Amino acid sequence: MKRWKLWILIFLITAMPMASICYMLSNLDGEMKIFAETKGKASLSLALRNAMYADVAGDEGRYVEVAKDSTNRITAIHIHSIPLSLLTSRLTMVLLEELEQYESDGFGIPLGNLTSVAFLSGRGPVIPVKVVTMGTVASEVNTELTSTGVNQTLHRVTIRFAVTVRYLSPLQEHVDTLYFDLLIAETLVVGEVPIYKD
Repeated sequence: MKRWKLWILIFLITAMPMASICYMLSNLDGEMKIFAETKGKASLSLALRNAMYADVAGDEGRYVEVAKDSTNRITAIHIHSIPLSLLTSRLTMVLLEELEQYESDGFGIPLGNLTSVAFLSGRGPVIPVKVVTMGTVASEVNTELTSTGVNQTLHRVTIRFAVTVRYLSPLQEHVDTLYFDLLIAETLVVGEVPIYKD
C-alpha cells in the first residue's frame, strides 16, 4: 500500500511542474503577439510617419491635386501616380531599414507575464525573443470615397504597408503580419444642397 502512495506522490511532484510549464507555454504565443503588436508596430510606425512627414511636409499637392471650376467648386481630383509611387518606394526602404534594426534588437518577455497572475506581470527572468522578417514589405495605394452628409463626399488617399515577421523564442515561434496605414491626402467634396419649395 505504501508503494502505491509513493507512486502517487511521485506523479504529483512531476505532474504539477509539467502542467505549469505547459500552461506557461500556451500563454507564450499570446504574449509574443501582444509584444509584437505593441513594440514592433510602435517602432516601425514611428519610423514610417517621421519619414513620410519629412517628405510630404508643405508639398501635399505633389501627390494629389484638386481641380476647381470658375465658381470654386471641385470638378476633379487628380492623383499623381509617379510621385506617389516614388514616395511609396522611399517609405518601403525606410521600413526595411527599420526592420533590420528591429530584427537585431529583438525583445524579451518576463516570465511572470506567462503566469496570467497580475502581480507577477513584468517580473522574473526574461525569455529572449528574436525577430526575423519573412519576405519583403508589401505596399498598396488605396483611394476611398465615403458619403459624409447631404451631397458631401470624403475622398481619401492612403498607403497600406504589410510586413510579415516571425518571432522566435527558445520555446516557441509566432508568425504575424503587421499592417500600417498612412494617410496621404483627404479632400471633402461639397456639392449643392437641394432646396425644396412648396
